[in-house]
Parts: sequence; C-alpha cells; structure tokens
Amino acid sequence: MEAADIDDLVVRVAEHLDGFRPLVRPGHPAYLIGPDEARLVVHPLWRQEGRVIVLGVYPDGSGVLFPDLRRHQITVTASRGAEHVARKIARRLLPGYLRDLAPCQERLSGRTTENTARADLVGTLRTLLPGVTVNEKQRETVVRWRLGAASGSFAVYGDTASTSIEVRMADRELTERVAYAIHDRFS
Repeated sequence: MEAADIDDLVVRVAEHLDGFRPLVRPGHPAYLIGPDEARLVVHPLWRQEGRVIVLGVYPDGSGVLFPDLRRHQITVTASRGAEHVARKIARRLLPGYLRDLAPCQERLSGRTTENTARADLVGTLRTLLPGVTVNEKQRETVVRWRLGAASGSFAVYGDTASTSIEVRMADRELTERVAYAIHDRFS
C-alpha cells in the first residue's frame, strides 16, 4: 500500500470508529485521533500487500518516563475495507490500549504532588526563558535555553526539592531576573 492509500483508509476508518477523527498530513504517518488524547498510527506492513499495522501511541515522553507501558498493536487486512478495519480496532486494540492509556495520562498530567510541582517549575521556566527545549526523563526534567551567546540549563529532580541550575555567558540582569522569578514562585 502506498502512503496515499493509507491516508484514504484512515479517513474512511474514522467514519466507522466512534469518537475518532483522521489526522493526515503529507510526508507524515496517518493517525486516528480519539477521545482522551488516544492516538492510533496506521502503517502498511512491509512485504504484505493489503495488510496494515495499527499501533496505540502514548503521549510524547511516556516511554521514557514509564518504561513499563505495554505496547498495543494489531495487524489487519485492509483490503477487506474500512468498516472491517474499524471493527478489528474497536474489538482487538482499543480495550487494552485505552485501559493502559488512562493511568499513563493521569501520571503525566501531574496529578501527583511530585509531578505537579515539577510541571509548575518547568512551566515557569518556559515563560521566563527564550528558546527553551525540554527533555523529560524518568525522575528529572531538563530545561535548556539559549539567547545569543548566553545559555543555561535547569535539571529539576523529583519533587523540585533539588534543582540544579547552570547559566553560561548570561549577563547579570538575566541571571538575577530568572533567580528572583523562581524564588518568588516557589518560596
């Protein structure tokens, strides 16, 4: 199957799958976007004409944060039509995937005290600093920023009780502004 065939299939499957809509972009995998941020990606199976693989995808960074997440995927004969594919997804993939997706999203949403405090600090840093990139890990979040020659990083561990701050080549005003903002926000 070609990429255009997969895109067309995803659009037609979404018509038969309650609560799901297609997300088709040229040059990108085709997704079915469902309720509660459920995302299913559809790919052709290598060397198996007329068959596709459908994978349940967790939110970005979940695999690193929660390595115990189960992988949910099925293979389906797409040549039997979009309604057949939708039925197979609903019966074989969605029950387990949605069951495992809910606690993953709960943990990611910051409902625990640790994640809430860390998410608050990372959110504050995003608003204060230019050119921010965020890298989530199991028990730490690393925030890096750059403004011309000035750059820095913040490593926020666990419940933010311990945070490592590194600033390179920044002027005193920027360094003080960041330090005061973080101190005011979290003291």
